[in-house]
Amino acid sequence: MISLSGEKADIMISQRKNLDAADVLKFVLSITIVATHTSLFEGYLTPLVRLAVPAFFMISGYFFFSRINSCDTKEKQTSYLKKSVAHNLKLYLFWFIVLFPLTLYVRGYHTMGVLSGVLHLIRDFLFGSTFQSSWYIIALITGFTIVLFLSRKMSQTALVIIGVIFYIPSLLSSNYEFLLDSFEGLRAIGDSLSHIFLLPCRNFSVSILYIAMGKYLAEKNYEGKTKRYTITFLLSFAALVVEYLALRYSGVKIEDTDCFIAVPFAAYYLCKVFLTLDISCKHAIVMRKISTISYCAHMAVFMVVGKAFKIFEIPDWQNILHFAITLLLTHIVSLVLIKLTDYKVFSFLKYSH
Repeated sequence: MISLSGEKADIMISQRKNLDAADVLKFVLSITIVATHTSLFEGYLTPLVRLAVPAFFMISGYFFFSRINSCDTKEKQTSYLKKSVAHNLKLYLFWFIVLFPLTLYVRGYHTMGVLSGVLHLIRDFLFGSTFQSSWYIIALITGFTIVLFLSRKMSQTALVIIGVIFYIPSLLSSNYEFLLDSFEGLRAIGDSLSHIFLLPCRNFSVSILYIAMGKYLAEKNYEGKTKRYTITFLLSFAALVVEYLALRYSGVKIEDTDCFIAVPFAAYYLCKVFLTLDISCKHAIVMRKISTISYCAHMAVFMVVGKAFKIFEIPDWQNILHFAITLLLTHIVSLVLIKLTDYKVFSFLKYSH
């Protein structure tokens, strides 16, 4: 038996705890994403729940580059990238097939004619969503690829600057669109491009910064810094609350996106806080699987539950009941899929997560 030295064993245990902490955070974030889309306490929780998707990207970047950093050659890094891309494409294909009837109902591809319907589907696949919220998966694939190859050519600082450049159109196409009122030419260009590339705030444009920050997370040691990062997170979150309130009470229409100036900072330090925590969780892998299935399936469950509420005229103060039922059913579906994967006849269900 090969034994590890004390120092190396401590490092591996520390890394395992960091990964467990990241899994726990993703699980918590998946719950806040359901809260976002069910409009739980609509308006009041916006600054908090809007950290979910950016932090999801950062944690995914953290997992990806933690593995990339263990590869000692570019060839091994590229091989792992291909493996990651293949995994995410299989995840996408699984849920695309499962949710295809609902996707047709929502997107109406079948009403556009064959050629137009196919072209719209391809556009939505590359730059938006086919089944609802699927943009995240393609943005992750594209973001991983871009950030990995750019990281071989430039420093981490330059990489973040590139991410910021791509993030600016996301701001200007959502909560800061009013800034274009004085630049009609830019607005016209943006409107023209949006017919092809849709909204930057819901495709790979927004993912590059978040994944670059996730890469940075994977290259740091966090031991003994919980208090400092917690204070920094609270300050950056307070800045986000101020930004949100300033926009809201100045008459700006708050869009259904995560694009605020303070969001990258608050999400980044939220991830840092979790990565400093001494968490060892035996259910971490299961929680990771649940968070993935929950993200992919929750909008379908949300729509079905919402339809039932309308049919039976069920009262729902602040959407608490809608949130609770959607979350419960999503987690039941997740656990059933995970359990069925253990049986050979249902092994294909592993692609659900």
